[in-house]
Amino acid sequence: MKRLFVSSCLSLIIAIGALAQRHVSQERMAEVYRESRTPYKYGLVVAPQDNKHKIDCPTVFREGDKWYMTYVVYNGRSGTDGRGYETWIAESDNLLEWRTLGRILSYKDKGWDRNQRGGFPGLIDWTWGGGYAIQSFKGRYYMTYIGGEGTGYEAVNAPLYVGLAWTKGNPGSAHEWESLDRPILSVNDKDTQWWEGLTQYKSTVYKDEAKTLGAPFVMYYNAGGINPQTGIKGERIGIALSDDMKKWRRYKGNPVFTHEAQGTITGDAQIQKMGDLYVMFYFSAFNPSRPYKAFNTFACSYDMVTWDDWEGDDLIFPTKQYDELFAHKSYLVKHDGVVYHFYCAVNNAEQRGIAVATSKPMGRSAVRFPERPAVGRRTVVNLNQDWTTWLGDDKGSSIHVNVPHNWDDYYGYRQLTHGNLHGNATYVRDFDVPVRVDGKRYFINFEGVGSYAHIKLNGHDLGRHPSGRTSLTFDVSDYLNYGGTNTLEVLADHPEMISDMPWVCGGCSSEWGFSEGSQPLGIFRPVQLEITDEVRVEPFGVHIWNNAKCDSVFVETEIKNYSDKPATFDFVNKFVNADGRQVFRLSEQLTLNPGETRFVTQSSPVADAHLWDTGDPYLYKLSTMVKRNGKTTEEVSTPYGIRSFSWPVKRNDGDRRFILNGKPVFINGVCEYEHQFGASHAFSDEQIEARVKQIKNAGFNSVRDAHQPHNLRYQEHWDKEGILFWPQFSAHIWYDTPEFRDNFKRLLRQWVKERRNSPSVVMWGLQNESTLPRDFARECADIIREMDPMARDMRVITTCNGGEGTDWNVIQNWSGTYGGDVNAYGKELSGPNQLLNGEYGAWRTLDFHTEPGEFDPKGPWSEERMCQLMETKLRLAEEAKDSVCGHYQWIYSSHDNPGRRQPDEAYRRIDKVGPFNYKGLVSPWEEPADVYYMYKSNYTDASSDPFVYIASRSWRDRFRSARNATVQVYSNCDSVRLFNDAVDANWLGTRARGGLGTHMEWKDVPVRYNVLRAVGYHHGEKVAEDLIVLDNLEKAPGYSALLSPGTKGVKGEDGYNYIYRINCGGDAYTDEFGQKWLADDSIYSRSWAHDFKGLSPYIASQRVTGDPVSGTNDWELMQRFRFGRHKLSYNLPVPDGRYRVELYFIEPWHGTGGGEGTDCEGLRIFDVAVNGVTVIDDLDIWAEAGHDRMLKKVVDCDVRNGMLSVSFPEVKAGQAVISAIAVATLDNGVKPAEPRTAAWSWRDADMDVIEKMPSELLPKDENARAAVTYEAEKAKCTGKHQIKEFKKQTGVFFNGKGSIEWTVSTGLAQVYALRFKFMNTNKRPVAVNFKLIAPNGAVLKDDTISLPDTPEKWRMLSTTTGSYINAGTYKVVISAPDLSGVAFDSLEIQ
Repeated sequence: MKRLFVSSCLSLIIAIGALAQRHVSQERMAEVYRESRTPYKYGLVVAPQDNKHKIDCPTVFREGDKWYMTYVVYNGRSGTDGRGYETWIAESDNLLEWRTLGRILSYKDKGWDRNQRGGFPGLIDWTWGGGYAIQSFKGRYYMTYIGGEGTGYEAVNAPLYVGLAWTKGNPGSAHEWESLDRPILSVNDKDTQWWEGLTQYKSTVYKDEAKTLGAPFVMYYNAGGINPQTGIKGERIGIALSDDMKKWRRYKGNPVFTHEAQGTITGDAQIQKMGDLYVMFYFSAFNPSRPYKAFNTFACSYDMVTWDDWEGDDLIFPTKQYDELFAHKSYLVKHDGVVYHFYCAVNNAEQRGIAVATSKPMGRSAVRFPERPAVGRRTVVNLNQDWTTWLGDDKGSSIHVNVPHNWDDYYGYRQLTHGNLHGNATYVRDFDVPVRVDGKRYFINFEGVGSYAHIKLNGHDLGRHPSGRTSLTFDVSDYLNYGGTNTLEVLADHPEMISDMPWVCGGCSSEWGFSEGSQPLGIFRPVQLEITDEVRVEPFGVHIWNNAKCDSVFVETEIKNYSDKPATFDFVNKFVNADGRQVFRLSEQLTLNPGETRFVTQSSPVADAHLWDTGDPYLYKLSTMVKRNGKTTEEVSTPYGIRSFSWPVKRNDGDRRFILNGKPVFINGVCEYEHQFGASHAFSDEQIEARVKQIKNAGFNSVRDAHQPHNLRYQEHWDKEGILFWPQFSAHIWYDTPEFRDNFKRLLRQWVKERRNSPSVVMWGLQNESTLPRDFARECADIIREMDPMARDMRVITTCNGGEGTDWNVIQNWSGTYGGDVNAYGKELSGPNQLLNGEYGAWRTLDFHTEPGEFDPKGPWSEERMCQLMETKLRLAEEAKDSVCGHYQWIYSSHDNPGRRQPDEAYRRIDKVGPFNYKGLVSPWEEPADVYYMYKSNYTDASSDPFVYIASRSWRDRFRSARNATVQVYSNCDSVRLFNDAVDANWLGTRARGGLGTHMEWKDVPVRYNVLRAVGYHHGEKVAEDLIVLDNLEKAPGYSALLSPGTKGVKGEDGYNYIYRINCGGDAYTDEFGQKWLADDSIYSRSWAHDFKGLSPYIASQRVTGDPVSGTNDWELMQRFRFGRHKLSYNLPVPDGRYRVELYFIEPWHGTGGGEGTDCEGLRIFDVAVNGVTVIDDLDIWAEAGHDRMLKKVVDCDVRNGMLSVSFPEVKAGQAVISAIAVATLDNGVKPAEPRTAAWSWRDADMDVIEKMPSELLPKDENARAAVTYEAEKAKCTGKHQIKEFKKQTGVFFNGKGSIEWTVSTGLAQVYALRFKFMNTNKRPVAVNFKLIAPNGAVLKDDTISLPDTPEKWRMLSTTTGSYINAGTYKVVISAPDLSGVAFDSLEIQ
């Protein structure tokens, strides 16, 4: 018998050896990838309820008609403060919604495993798409588990072993399983192998009926060990075998799967059988081949031991906030044709839970992590909620808001030259502070108050500060009411005609419209209370930079002792890589006297730095610490990327390209103006993240602030995403006054301090279209270089389209838009005076279309013309990219532009608001224009985000009848097939993708039917599809494929009496069930324009899509919708009682033509309230339903005041949208609302279009401050001078000593701006004396102002009256001992 056994074993080994010769090809594994990929992240499904627990390691099985998930729970916040793992179980009916049942493995009082009991049920059906039932063996269900006596996360202070537990009870119930009193595998076993010598982790057991490896039970487990040959420490996967589930022997060929790199983890194998293949789904972490820390992928085998790794895209990796740190530890189930990929999601706050991704869109989970815990040694208290605010002295009209908030929400959109709101607003908030902690100081930080902040705390006056777009921090330790309530009061003041700050409203700037936009009125950025040690790092007090060789890092830290005693402490700067491994540690002992501030400078060499790059934005972390008596009492973390870059203006080597880390990078940039319709500059964190995602999704690799400091969270995203950043300080503003100079320089210093650590910052933009005198610009540039050493050798300091005194005046090239020849763009861009184009763009009117054809330089401003112009510039820039740095498109989002009259953002009259700078790739309400997709087609990759988009999309009435036409498509796919049908019929041809700056075009093809359908292919696989439905054409033969037969989405619920059905944004409508929907009118609905007399109540609050809508056949009901923010509401009179409210939504814009990789989550987030109570929180239509799919939400409410209101009190990103509302009651006695004859027609509004709004149709411009011009030739002049014309301007030209005196009249008591139009042909500035003389002869102002040299150009110089002056007649006198070379054209007073 022994001989027979040996012979059998030998035969088995030979057989296994033969099988081992077989490898699984990448082509075969590609089939596995396509079968198992899950591109749709549903979100968290199980999450801890507090920050003292972490959830990990899902295992899913089926028992009866229910699904069950076991998972492990760690009871600590950090890796060392908890006891260890326990095992819990949850139940689900649908694999998406889970109910926690309780524990199944709990801590024990004694034993080898008393502190670690993390289990993984075994013997689960491993057939792909099978039943996933858990199988019993000899009447028992089994579970292996991580066991140990050590405490902490994965027993950081003792080894872990593999234990065995079982139950004879129902495996789907919460009851304690029994377990062996000893481990079944241990690092102390006699046959322990090198790869598991340190510790053992997760295990899974499968029953192999074929006994492929000689035993029926096969365990895959991962363990930690050190390779004796290489010294590599890592985590690897091996096998153990058993005949009875209790006695286990190790497979001799272990480890069977590994990635041999120092510190790399390969683990948590889940095996599933796909035909003749074994597929191992596993995770890897700290793998040097990936840019992220952890991911899930798979390997394949024919024999269970020879595993071939998939070399293609990973199945799961970090992409969401909830899994941004780790997305790992997989468990896959295929059920009813859908693959569910469960995994452990960990965010940067190290909150840990179970998430799921699916192979088909399944909506979005409502499960969230709890509020993120405070990190570090500081306590930060959010003060953004629950403010009371009012305008001026009108406290009786106060409202309750959260900040960020801006009172100037819709004022500037009324088609006026200057409709923006000025004045002041009071904000008051109460907050409690616990009993004071000894050794702590308390600070309040404001990130942005517009424009001046006068702050009081508990009656203590903290002063009035010109802060605007930079932050303010106050030490309030001595003013707080500890253990009680505190009152914080802020007076936000934004007056007209600001002249002592770099940020002014474009409607009252030194030259109207040129400061680019409005300025906020309110607390428009976050507010925090910060509690720190008395010895602390000052705000933005850590400054880190590296040298050009990237082999040294320098740190300067500003630290202050706020206590009344000397403080001695250890000061430490620790620099770690992305995996947490220390790179260097700098330490010294310091003593600071009471109130002393010290700047500590340190440096360290860094060998083989991992460089930050656009394709690999690698971030180290600097921890700056104060340690007292060995305990860390203060800590500030600073992410930092090491990189080297250079610009041709500093190299002078003949290479005209931008060089990053030794390689040229062509800058495909976009300018972004921080503006949102209805919120202006008050951006939430979610809005910032949405804007960043939109810009990244369009393929841009660089962003330029336009033209003022943006929210600091932007640069955090640019750093993480690898987006090159050109921050801008100001635009086209200069007042020659001491106050302006002082504030400009003080705020400039704060601006640099806030941004200099960002690796994404590659330029400093001092001013756009600068009017700063050369000497002052030089002084400012010197300040920047003083504060930022990288500005001395790497970063350049710029102006743009005008300006002197900096490193570089970057040009703007608007050829084709403002004259010039667009076809010469490439040649001009590569010319000696360009190198980088700071702005290029084109006007366009949304929904205004023209037939494709040759470019007409004087053509109408249609969407097609803009696309054609921009595409030409892309193509020509690509041809010239080896001799230029790049260019920046103007602008991402159309923005408000006070000081001009520009209402033509869109074609319909009800969309004509403004003034807007309407060159945006998206509208002010973030609706993408065709040109957005043109950029996306050129600069994004179909392998990760495939899409196809039919151009002229909103031109539904393009065809009056069947005819030949040119169809254009934007796509990043390899090829696109075009059909004149809803199915694969009436094929119009296939087009392959061309080079950069081209599109796909079907020229002069017959369009007979009402459907155009484009299908995109990548690597031969269909990956994306777009479809439009046209008016006036014969219905396509395959049209029925677009319908949703059997859907009952809008059908009323049985037993209910429907008293309202409102077609939001539409006319009266009868649906397919015969139900009648009322027209939307101003009786029931209210939007922002109701607040302004003379405006249509419907203006800029409704849009239409022509796309088919899935989930319903009543497309027309869904296609028209209202949009808005806090001003949009519906108010429906009803008797008191209980009501069912049905809300219908679609996502009309985001995700058009997208494929599996399309991610539009977070682009639109809003709350819905009924009668003032939020009933839907953070609704994200795309995340729940995708693009153009009806989403129905039902809520119940009680009415007590005779009115049912639906409103949208908080919009965190984008605009709220609503397509339809239905209200029903069980009371059949309530009479339904009667239809009315509507005076307003939404269909008629669609037809009321104007390309350019004539001035006579614009409202009377009553609220613009009149500017009066006084010509120089009519002024009183002394000295030698002559009047002559130069460049079509008549001026007074001086030669020698002289003066010019204007007599001016004022009508109101206020501060006036004075703007001198002058020319200085000298090659130096000329100082002149400026006097303002009152009617009684008193000199009100006597200043010296400097006229910068303007080589044969008329320029403007601005100053002010300095203070209020009354109505009357005044004299303005300019004089100098020598005015030679100086001329004056006019004086403008406003």
